Amino acid sequence: MAIRPLVQALLMTALPAGGQRTARRNAWAGMVSDAARSRARREAEAALAAAHEIAAARAGVRRTGT
Repeated sequence: MAIRPLVQALLMTALPAGGQRTARRNAWAGMVSDAARSRARREAEAALAAAHEIAAARAGVRRTGT
């Protein structure tokens, strides 16, 4: 049964590369997701700041530099 060692050798060479490929894919997906969250957070902060400015202008309150 010379096929069994051959299959084992193929699996041993294929599995680590497959695992590394999966790890890289997962890492990339995590980076993309973090970037999207960061972009959404910046947009939300800008929208809240703009809303605060509008509300302050309507109330006649001058915003201090904080």
